[in-house]
Amino acid sequence: MISINALRITLAFIGMTMGLLFLQPPLAHAGESSSPAQANAIPAVESVTDTLAFITWTTQNPGGTILHNAIVQYGKDPNHLDSTAESPTRINPAHSEMVFRVRIHHLEPDTTYYYKVYSEQANGIPDPATSVVSQFTTRSTNQMNAAK
Repeated sequence: MISINALRITLAFIGMTMGLLFLQPPLAHAGESSSPAQANAIPAVESVTDTLAFITWTTQNPGGTILHNAIVQYGKDPNHLDSTAESPTRINPAHSEMVFRVRIHHLEPDTTYYYKVYSEQANGIPDPATSVVSQFTTRSTNQMNAAK
């Protein structure tokens, strides 16, 4: 009787292990990439006012830790992106893509800003997807007052 129960437990364990190995979709893992930094994050300006902007981008699921930081480096000079805005984001391991969104605030009205995006795991390890430098212009205060 004991050996039959042990056999059943062993078979159940083997079946569960095989199911996990062969039925789970493969996920990308941070650091596994054909090149160290790929410019394949394509950001978009979701919305912009006179003093704030929302930047969003979608990448392949980067894997790694569940918590990631979405990061936008920005500035008024494309060669000196000296400010940073971040937003914590949780990944869903079951999804093949990840959507990042960052709010940039305390911007100056009617000003052109340059920015690039990337993300990193909670432990500081960078994800492989990055972007090239893009730009947006905040609205003037007069445009915002006229819209009210």
